[in-house]
Amino acid sequence: MKIILIFILSISFFLGTLNAKDLKKVTLQLSWFDQFQFAGYYIAKEKGFYEELGLDVEIRPFNFGISAPDEVDNGNANFGIGRETLILDRAKGKKIVALYALFQATPLILIAKEDSKINKIEDFVNKKIMTTSDDSSEVSIKAMISSKKVKIEQLNFIKHTHNIDDLINNKTDIISAYISKSPYDLDKKGIFYKIFDPKDYGFDMYSDLLFTSEDMLENNFDVVMAFKKASLKGWTYAYSNIYETVDLIFQKYNSQNISKEALSYEGNELKKLSYYNTKVLGEIKSEKLQRIYDLYNVMGLIPNKIDTKKFVEYDNDNNKVFLTKEEKLYLKDNHHFKICVIPNIKPYSYFENNDFKGFISDYFKIIEEKTGIEFEVIKRDSFKDSLSAFKNKQCDIHTALTKTEDRLKFANFTKSHVNIPFILISKQDFPFIESLSTLKNKKIGIMSSYNISKKLKEKYPNIEFIDVKSLDEGIKKVTNKQLDGHIDLLYTSLYKLYENNNTKLKVSNKLDIDVDLAVAVRNDNEKLFEIINKAVNDIDEKKIDELLKSWVNVEYKKNTDYTLLWIILALAGIIFLALLYRQKILNKMNISLNKIVKEKTEELVKINSNLEQRIKEEVEENLRKDMLLQRQAKMASMGEMLENIAHQWRQPLSVISTGASGIRIKKEINDLDDKFLFDTLESIINSSTYLSQTIDDFRYFFKPDKEKRRFCIKDCFEKSLNILSSKFNNKNIKIIKNINKFDVLGHQSELIQVFINILNNAKDALEQSQYEKKLIFVDILKLENKILIKIKDNAGGIDLKPLDKIFEPYFTTKHKSQGTGIGLYMVDQIISKHMNGLIEVSNIKYTYEQAKYKGALFTITLYDE
Repeated sequence: MKIILIFILSISFFLGTLNAKDLKKVTLQLSWFDQFQFAGYYIAKEKGFYEELGLDVEIRPFNFGISAPDEVDNGNANFGIGRETLILDRAKGKKIVALYALFQATPLILIAKEDSKINKIEDFVNKKIMTTSDDSSEVSIKAMISSKKVKIEQLNFIKHTHNIDDLINNKTDIISAYISKSPYDLDKKGIFYKIFDPKDYGFDMYSDLLFTSEDMLENNFDVVMAFKKASLKGWTYAYSNIYETVDLIFQKYNSQNISKEALSYEGNELKKLSYYNTKVLGEIKSEKLQRIYDLYNVMGLIPNKIDTKKFVEYDNDNNKVFLTKEEKLYLKDNHHFKICVIPNIKPYSYFENNDFKGFISDYFKIIEEKTGIEFEVIKRDSFKDSLSAFKNKQCDIHTALTKTEDRLKFANFTKSHVNIPFILISKQDFPFIESLSTLKNKKIGIMSSYNISKKLKEKYPNIEFIDVKSLDEGIKKVTNKQLDGHIDLLYTSLYKLYENNNTKLKVSNKLDIDVDLAVAVRNDNEKLFEIINKAVNDIDEKKIDELLKSWVNVEYKKNTDYTLLWIILALAGIIFLALLYRQKILNKMNISLNKIVKEKTEELVKINSNLEQRIKEEVEENLRKDMLLQRQAKMASMGEMLENIAHQWRQPLSVISTGASGIRIKKEINDLDDKFLFDTLESIINSSTYLSQTIDDFRYFFKPDKEKRRFCIKDCFEKSLNILSSKFNNKNIKIIKNINKFDVLGHQSELIQVFINILNNAKDALEQSQYEKKLIFVDILKLENKILIKIKDNAGGIDLKPLDKIFEPYFTTKHKSQGTGIGLYMVDQIISKHMNGLIEVSNIKYTYEQAKYKGALFTITLYDE
């Protein structure tokens, strides 16, 4: 008995192994500890996206000392996640290949406390910067620092402890961190801080690249592409369902014990980076990648030159489903299959002039594209005949069947591709019903071929269900009162009713009964089923919804009953004749009155005509004035901008010119050494980068905003300040900022114009100030649904009563040679009309660093929609 038992268990295990899905085991090495940064991979695993494409994925946790590039290159892991520094690993000989870049701009930033007096990159010199070796190696950080002519040798790097309290407790002046995490931690602790983000300086580098090895690509290309596709699907789901994803991470992938609130914050911030300047998730542009490589190369960090095009696997055939070698060989010899279809359930599946049409027809065209299979449609007159043909192996696939125990004997089923509700059709005088249980002793028609027919008869024994052969027969019997109602598919029934202009019938209820239709494949062809199943799983729900909606837009066509129209016209004719007769009598009695009325009417018409002309002229004059004011304001700003451009470009252009001349002279005298060449080229590159950044800043000012958009108000102010920075520095004017980072809805270029006008006025006033220190304070805060912007100076205030007069057109407190009087008028117009806000001005007294000052305060209130 013991031997028999062991034999039975062995057979059971063997059969279970045969029936189990053959999944390819692969490993993914994470680059950091569990958090939302890897949410897409968690989702792809938990939602079965990997399994659907034949993968069994092990997600390996991170530990200090583990290098994802080393693990993948050595073959210890199949996939890894890495930063832009992967280019360096490739240049050092690691055979790794990038598959996509999740973040289009690096989440890595540098943070300093607000009270640290570190306001710009130049203030980094001789400051302690806590960072990892990887962080400090990123070209985005290096380029940001170098762009401001600060040399790396001037910085004091210390080892990262990964403890934000070290910044708070002044153990470091600056710390490297992810924008998706540390700002949240500092906000929770009530610490004010400043962010130095590489993308704000023009260095939007890729990060969190999914990569694999050349060996995996060569020998398991299908597996690599399947993993990439499932991972991107996981990320798409994670970003579309952040709260659900947070719950999953909190419960199952939370080795760091991160709160749900922090995970949600991280998810929303990372989503912004993933779609930064792109709509394509994971996009890698060859020119941007080449730019990253060139930056590393210029900085002397590339030991061996590489072809960046070979560093990325660009997959251009996204429509195809990923098949194994065996499946591809199978389709090479077997690419033509017969399909049976349901012939008469419009709009889902039907024939028109012998052409197969409907939602399911379009659905199978997608399967054809994804697999390369050619389908031959086998036409049958009824669903019963279609099912019989499939059962008798006259076709290989049935496009739409409900999965039942009986059908599992001869078919394998994919997941459902469409769910169809049932409705009850009845006469117009039949009452609406809440449930079939209320229809006692009623005759209800239903097609006997429907799978639910037997179940309904068992569930509702008090209803007399009558078998009909077709929907047409059911409708006809309801119309002739042979049946009280008929149960059938929702949109199929609606098409029949409205195409035949049947106004005698209605839908009495949408029942809580539905049917799931799936693709069925003969169970004697496992390979074909696996291929079709992959294609079905590869079609996303959004695409299915789009297909279905394109077929269920019913046109309501009804016959027009002209009887009522003729009655109305007849009555109108009688009334018209009566009025005509009455008018004839009135005309005879009121000839003189009509003459007077006519004269007065002509007089009024003339007056109205003149009035309309005067109004039109006034409106046009006002429009001309407004346009003139706007043009003058823009021209004045353009003059100011051109002056700023010239001022800011002189120094870098001089550096470029001097450097180029120096190289030429040294070359001519054969005294050109490598150190001088590379130092000079680095100086030229830095100056060129500075010029490019300057152009971007000015571009924001002149770029028109046709529609309101959400933008970061802190970035907006920094762009405004960059435009004026050189003049402020020359005048020794200090800007003291307290700006939180949040988004606002409006026109960014116009708000830049507002900031520039107010700051320019403050600068001009400070030039005449009696105070030794020249200060401008900027505070931007968000309070519930409104945003407060306060800009004050210590220039002594505005000598004017009332102060609001300063916003009137052509009024200026400056000399006529200096002011146009339209700058603050346009500021008021922009804030009130374009930004849904209010601007106010006042004179204030205040104390700063034990000194007492007097100045002007501009308060802008924006109501965030």
